[in-house]
Amino acid sequence: MKKDQARTYKRAIALASGLLLQIGMQPVLLAGPALAPALAKVSGKNTKDPADKNTKLGKKLYEKGDYDGALDALLQASYFARNGYNPEAFYYLGLTYFAKGQDQKAVDALTKHCEQSIEKTGRGHLALARCYTRMKNYRKAQEEIGLAFRDTEFMDPLTREIHLANGINEDSAGHLNAALSSYREALGQYQRDWDNYEAWIRYSECLMKMKEWVKAHTSLQDMVKTRNPLIGIKYERVYLDIGICLLTKGNHQGAIEAWHRALEYDPNNREVHLQLAMLFESERHLSSAMNEYKRFVACCGDEDKERVRQVEQRIATIEHKLASEAPPAPVQMQYNQETSRPQPTEEPPKNMPTDPGF
Repeated sequence: MKKDQARTYKRAIALASGLLLQIGMQPVLLAGPALAPALAKVSGKNTKDPADKNTKLGKKLYEKGDYDGALDALLQASYFARNGYNPEAFYYLGLTYFAKGQDQKAVDALTKHCEQSIEKTGRGHLALARCYTRMKNYRKAQEEIGLAFRDTEFMDPLTREIHLANGINEDSAGHLNAALSSYREALGQYQRDWDNYEAWIRYSECLMKMKEWVKAHTSLQDMVKTRNPLIGIKYERVYLDIGICLLTKGNHQGAIEAWHRALEYDPNNREVHLQLAMLFESERHLSSAMNEYKRFVACCGDEDKERVRQVEQRIATIEHKLASEAPPAPVQMQYNQETSRPQPTEEPPKNMPTDPGF
């Protein structure tokens, strides 16, 4: 009995000592010389700092898009950090939470990163600004953008990312002129050098919100024609916007052709199917309109339930009218500035609108 107790005691001491070594602490002498071999064996296996190891692993997994794996590794890194100090782990932990849509946890982690950073951390304040913008706390986002500019050198490439974040924040707050100016700063002085797709598409769509249709159309066409490498460009989004600009000028055929180009890049783009459906319905091409409405619903799945409900009502109306051979009234679109999505109304106008609402 005593031998079993002694063996259990030795195992417990060895395990406790191993855990102390893993977090970077030297174990105190918990027992006599009899445990020295066990401690030596544990020490030989745990020479690498687990906080640093998990931080590097978490960063690598985040960059690969494995957010669940990154979260696990980075939480381990923060757990094993001495006195909870690991600004690099907290930075990538914040980015991971943001990518997973957990904004408040992202703010908490990024705030710790900024508090712990000895050097200036423009990237940390920039990440916080993006969090606050998505949380619709535009004032706090503006504060973090100011801190990001403060902590970033003038010629640092990060400066343009900060201008872009500022543009998105102003855009989301409804300050379109300020947003447009920030997007231009993010893009650069000369259009021949523009190579930032996100800044360019947001600049063009900001012009659309301001109903500067000709300028927006020109900007979008230049984006398609540019020889500059636009990383991450989504041509389906560009051609969707081109079609909307053409529609506002009364060029229905041009709009249809642009939207068909968009579907070549993304056949399941629900916004394109919805635009086609509304245009076909306005021109009394009821069968084509109904088919496009149905494709919109199929592409939505369980998402966007309110618009799906409204579209299903339009489908039912068209089916009823087709059965009675009486054409339904055209649908009117209203622009929802917050979501940038068209919203069908229950009562259509008498004439085809020249502005689809974007």
